[in-house]
Amino acid sequence: YRKGIFPHEYIDSHDRFKEIELPLIHEFYSVLGGKISQEDYNHTQNIWKEFGCKNLGEYNDLYLKIDVLSLADVWTTFRKTSSLSWDAMLKMTKVKIEKFTEMAMHDFIEKAKRSGIAMA
Repeated sequence: YRKGIFPHEYIDSHDRFKEIELPLIHEFYSVLGGKISQEDYNHTQNIWKEFGCKNLGEYNDLYLKIDVLSLADVWTTFRKTSSLSWDAMLKMTKVKIEKFTEMAMHDFIEKAKRSGIAMA
């Protein structure tokens, strides 16, 4: 997954949405994020072409749709904080969890469960 790039500060009127070309790279500057890289701009140009955006309004709608659907995907995947925390810990520590080799190990964990991941 790659976050979309949008020239938020470039949009200063509704007329901008009617523009039929992607703004130049320097128009993507923002006070919060600074300049975008040439790689990010190239990616943005590819998105514009691949999805056949006819104007900046269509690109805006696509950007918002991807942003919202990506967030919905995260919420669907991690409905509980414990699930998100667990996956974040595994990613950050690069720990590999071994499979249970004995039924007693499995039973011990099953008995310790409360809500989410819990250990006795």
